[in-house]
Amino acid sequence: MAPTGGGLRSDRDARGPLAPLLPRRSRTAVLHLLGPGEGHLAARVRVLAGALPARGVRVTVCAPAELVERWGPAGPAFRGAEIVPLPRGSLSRWIAEVRARSADVDVVHAHGPAGGLPAVSAALRRRLPLVVGWPVRPGDDHPEITTPGGRVRAGVRRAVERRVAAAATVVLADTPELLDRARRRGAGDARLAPAPLPRLPAPQRPGARVGAEERAVALLLAVYDELVRLRGH
Repeated sequence: MAPTGGGLRSDRDARGPLAPLLPRRSRTAVLHLLGPGEGHLAARVRVLAGALPARGVRVTVCAPAELVERWGPAGPAFRGAEIVPLPRGSLSRWIAEVRARSADVDVVHAHGPAGGLPAVSAALRRRLPLVVGWPVRPGDDHPEITTPGGRVRAGVRRAVERRVAAAATVVLADTPELLDRARRRGAGDARLAPAPLPRLPAPQRPGARVGAEERAVALLLAVYDELVRLRGH
């Protein structure tokens, strides 16, 4: 049975459209984390939260409280996963909640550098493998702001990226450019990985989209298996 914010659902209920496409596997627990300003990544997390529980992975999704509120009661779009709203307030409260939720998981997966900071703290404290997604961000294709405030924000962003990249066990980058960037920031193991929801041209058939999702989820399952095996489980 897979827990959700609204109670228990059977694995059959939680499988989603990718369930017949991927082999069943032994149970692994993964904490997925979205950080501030990462609401644009909710769609890919929704795909994973629907597909992974059907493959025997216990999924917990931690996200900012304001984002969870927009999803609605019990996160109905995230069938098969437990949804945890992170408290409003200081970073220390976020870190405390993420640490508590990571007590019985095998892998921590932050879906962007912003969510990576509390994930780093939780993973290091529990000695857990840390997967960090390096996604395309809105505005990444625009030149950086050259005002004093813009330079300060860019400097803070680089510092966060360096901290998260250096601490990550594996970094999964959306594009070759982001892969190079993660390596420049200090990632020891950075890999190119397709996003669970790739941006496809409108004329493509839904079957092509499902195939891309299948490949993305299968790759992620392989990464989880590798990390859990190396950790000695």
